[in-house]
Amino acid sequence: MKTVALSLIALLFILTSCNHISSKKADQQTAVPKPLQDDIDDNSIKKSRGDNLLQDIYADQVRKQPELQNLENLMEHFYGSLPDSVKSFQIYDNKSTYYYRSANDALNNMKDTVLRDRLRVLINESKHKYLDTIKRFSTLMAHIDSNKIKIEDYHTVLKIVTTLPVIESYQYKNLPDIKSVANLANEAQRLKAKTIQLANKH
Repeated sequence: MKTVALSLIALLFILTSCNHISSKKADQQTAVPKPLQDDIDDNSIKKSRGDNLLQDIYADQVRKQPELQNLENLMEHFYGSLPDSVKSFQIYDNKSTYYYRSANDALNNMKDTVLRDRLRVLINESKHKYLDTIKRFSTLMAHIDSNKIKIEDYHTVLKIVTTLPVIESYQYKNLPDIKSVANLANEAQRLKAKTIQLANKH
């Protein structure tokens, strides 16, 4: 009876130890961001993000950080609403732009230079009045374009400063054991020597 009890205790100890090791490995794997985990299929990453690990790690951080998620939602709204917001003005402006271009093409085909010059002045005056009419629109559009450049540049900055500590942490904590590589290097050295020896012998 005593032997059976000791055996049960030993078995329980082994099972507990195995569970602890498995739990520790699981915790370590969980600590590694998903895009950097070893069990992630490289092909699935390439398909989802075009083989862009910066994007993968940043997307993982967005899911974990509410302030990043909020920013991405704001950016999605901005870029999503941009085309519709400026569409009416662009259609309106394009018609005038195309008209003045067509009018100048027609002028270039005129043979009477005096009439052509008079009409060119008339068209230029009309165009300047039109540009004055849309001045506020033009200023706002230029402002939007300027801000878009800054948004895109600083979005890239944000991605890098957010993901750089993640990859550096991974590099520090997950450096593989060098033993297998060192053994292979030694094997290569011995194989080279043996190959040279046999080559010289023959």
